[in-house]
Amino acid sequence: MRPAVITLVSALHRVDADRVASLLARRGARGNTDHRMHVSGSPFTAARAIAARTEQLDRACGPEAEHGLVVTLPPGADTRAVGMLLTNAARAEHGHDRVLRHAVTVLRADDVAHLLWSDVDDAFVAAERIAALAEYATVIALDRLGPLSGRRRRALVALLHRMAPFASIMALDHLRGPEDLPASNGSAARLLATGAGWMVALSDGADLGRDIDDDLATMRYREPLPFHPGRLATVIAEDLAAGVNGRVLRSRGFFRLASRPDHVGSWSSFGAMLALDPTANPSWDEDAPIGQALWFVGERLDVRGIERALDSALLTPAELLAGPEAWRTWADPFPAWPALHDHG
Repeated sequence: MRPAVITLVSALHRVDADRVASLLARRGARGNTDHRMHVSGSPFTAARAIAARTEQLDRACGPEAEHGLVVTLPPGADTRAVGMLLTNAARAEHGHDRVLRHAVTVLRADDVAHLLWSDVDDAFVAAERIAALAEYATVIALDRLGPLSGRRRRALVALLHRMAPFASIMALDHLRGPEDLPASNGSAARLLATGAGWMVALSDGADLGRDIDDDLATMRYREPLPFHPGRLATVIAEDLAAGVNGRVLRSRGFFRLASRPDHVGSWSSFGAMLALDPTANPSWDEDAPIGQALWFVGERLDVRGIERALDSALLTPAELLAGPEAWRTWADPFPAWPALHDHG
């Protein structure tokens, strides 16, 4: 039996996802029409509903039919988690993972540009959702490009290429039906697993910006030592502020804070907003990142200046020898994290 191939459609606004899903479910050049459905709830709940619907379609359409399912995910849904769950289920059921055709993200270009360049610093939820939508997509459709200048439009597209190096980026006006999507062998979930720009840069050391002709610069920062909490707060406030060492548009990775030696921290910035959150990985986990592993992309970045600033926040030899019991007593200006045993 040839299982239905799935296209996930996500957006920050439900109306945008619905609009694109209706285009992608139109009758294609080969005469086949993809079916549509909406899902809600947790990734597990959504994946179960999608899997149940594909089983119904497989039985109704017959073993040789070419058919698909276009799924609208709710705003804020974890596209990557849904895609990986579907892939794992397909591998167990059919013996292969070629079930996800595309993960399509719809972004309002003017809203994204506003968050990136207007120095907004209190829209953390929207910023994190936009970053996740862009980085875990195989197709990014940009709406409302008209209000942007040519320079700003080029910078936005360049940033999205850095964030999602394997995704196709197109103007929404150019998306009229399923035939306008790039070809896919149904294995889009493999890109969702490891294809985000920051993942690629930190995992294999590839310089994603070296051969790209645009005005953006990228850098990686790797150091085994933990950060001093007070000095890191100063670096964030003074050295990473827009205009000091260029403008950081996106940064992502993992970090260690000496005053919180049990935790591995997640570092994520978008525009002027930086979130430093705990991960579920304890610092002693054998798979936990060691020290600092950070990726930055931005305009006119002074790479050496940022490196020097971050270096100044690392523990000195004397501080390192003081040990974790002393580190825990240091003043720590960052918001408290839950105790490690509260995760789960």
